[in-house]
Amino acid sequence: MKNILIIGGTGFLGKNIVEALVNDGSRIFLITRNKNFDVFKDSPTIKIIHGALEDINIIKNLIIEHKIQEIVHLASNLIPASDKSEFEHEMLNIVLPTFELLNFISNKNVKIIFFSSGGAIYGKGMKNKTIESCILEPHTFYGYSKLIIENHIRYLSNITQLRYVILRPSNVYGKYQNLNSNQGFIAVALGKILSNQPVDIWGDGNTLRDYICVRDVAQVVCNILRENIENEIFNIGSGVSSSLLEILDILEKNTKLTVCVNFKQKRKIDLEKVSLDINKLKSHVKFTPKTLHEGIHDFILFHEKTKKHDK
Repeated sequence: MKNILIIGGTGFLGKNIVEALVNDGSRIFLITRNKNFDVFKDSPTIKIIHGALEDINIIKNLIIEHKIQEIVHLASNLIPASDKSEFEHEMLNIVLPTFELLNFISNKNVKIIFFSSGGAIYGKGMKNKTIESCILEPHTFYGYSKLIIENHIRYLSNITQLRYVILRPSNVYGKYQNLNSNQGFIAVALGKILSNQPVDIWGDGNTLRDYICVRDVAQVVCNILRENIENEIFNIGSGVSSSLLEILDILEKNTKLTVCVNFKQKRKIDLEKVSLDINKLKSHVKFTPKTLHEGIHDFILFHEKTKKHDK
């Protein structure tokens, strides 16, 4: 049984990864600053530790005491629309502590899986079917923060024994995602539709994005750890790009509700197209992602079950 440390694992992506790793036979140590987080409180193979990434000494002691073999780093406080002051906060609370963590594990035979970005990291360097070796030109503070950490990982790997995998996921959606947030178009749109509110779209709705079901992403993490892959960078996506209008059409069909759209002026931060090449990932691990129709259908079913349970 592997001992795996999850940093930033209380979001919807982290919850799905924790579940998948436990089902795969791992013991999980989950760092969270949320003292009320109790999603996995009854699990005998999940230990919840109160703390944050900047509490680096707690993390160092945890790694040594419990003989952590792998770390999954999901922590980030930024979104693509974040501004300079939020980036400065990210540098202090995420980027610099991550540097210290990387330096610490570089000679401890501990592998890190770092979640970067499959869109923001490429930025203006994105091309049709962007491969991992494409130029990195982030044009948001969010993407820039990911690039800084990626560069430090690769640098340390060159001069130390640091073992790593960098994952660049596309737009992730699905189980546990908050429908009342301002992040994640599918979840936000679903929440608006179910509450009979208009869905905001910046631009004409024809911008293309690659959307990947969160459970597929979680399974990729399991497969990478199971195959002992290291020192690689992978895009994670469905391999298919869809427009915002296409997504709304799928949501309408699944909810049987009419969507009201509020078109707004296009933002500078929005790329015209995000299309990831996932052939490298498929050459290393088994990977058959759900279609957008399947993933959205499963997401809506999960939401309906959760809503009934809460009543």
